[in-house]
Amino acid sequence: MSAMEPINTHEFPLSHELIEEWQTIPAASTGGPDTVGSVGLEGPAASAGDFGTSSSVELEGAAASAGEASVTTGFAELGTIGGAEYGLWEMSAGAMRDIEGDEVFLVISGTGRIEFDEPLRDPIELAPGSLVRLDDGMKARWYIDGTPLRKLFIAPGEG
Repeated sequence: MSAMEPINTHEFPLSHELIEEWQTIPAASTGGPDTVGSVGLEGPAASAGDFGTSSSVELEGAAASAGEASVTTGFAELGTIGGAEYGLWEMSAGAMRDIEGDEVFLVISGTGRIEFDEPLRDPIELAPGSLVRLDDGMKARWYIDGTPLRKLFIAPGEG
């Protein structure tokens, strides 16, 4: 994307994939009555504090087993500026856990919240216009309401 080629961030197509199994949050962990519904997977592999050992902090996700979560994420890297990467990321309605990378993002559409397990901190409510900074290694749970949440992110480049 060059400076002369604007894009519509609301309509830019993203290919979605199911989240990875370790990212699934069981129904019992989705919180109170104002949170999103069940996203499947029970048992020790899905405990709220178990973030797995995945080396990937990208939120694209790989396919989960049939019958498990239907939560998806989509990603598109749009370019770089001053050594930083920027792009779009989107999550469907539902809940997932993640290990974050360094980034700053601006919510474009959708609503939800992020809860933090490590380090412990207050949840962040997400709505269009929310500007959020995440640090590398944070362990978080994402809860997205009825419509997908889309964000524009800026993150350090690889290299």
